[in-house]
Amino acid sequence: ASPQVSAACPGGSAESCIAPKFDGTIDGGLSDSITIGCFVDADNCPADTCVTCDTDDCNKLPEIETYKCNAYTWSTDKFVAGDAAAQVSCSKEKGTHGSCKTPGDKAVEANGSSFSGLAVCTACAAADVTAEICATVSSARAVGALLMPLIALFYTLF
Repeated sequence: ASPQVSAACPGGSAESCIAPKFDGTIDGGLSDSITIGCFVDADNCPADTCVTCDTDDCNKLPEIETYKCNAYTWSTDKFVAGDAAAQVSCSKEKGTHGSCKTPGDKAVEANGSSFSGLAVCTACAAADVTAEICATVSSARAVGALLMPLIALFYTLF
């Protein structure tokens, strides 16, 4: 769907344009329950999945890019990063940095759902950072942390 020109909405300025809101925890990054268009009642646009605006072309869908984050599993007494095949494919708006969650020093097995699946594709909550349960890293660093040991291995072999 293409963006709606606000002036073309029936009723003019009395209506708002709507579009899906970007959410890194959703596969593909955009809610499929909201479509681009016009809406008279902004209350029918839930804040967690929808954005409203009232200028021309303001509801243009963002370009989405993918990036990878490490998924973690609990092993005996700590979290362990999966291998490259276990990385999660995440979505971000083009031109922005992707965020990946990593377990902090005080993360416990009960925190596991934060470090697997699409939940790993966002920044940590401030309270979790303060409590040392979670740390946020750039997606470039998360992939680099997995690749650097492989590069070092190949360097030593050859």
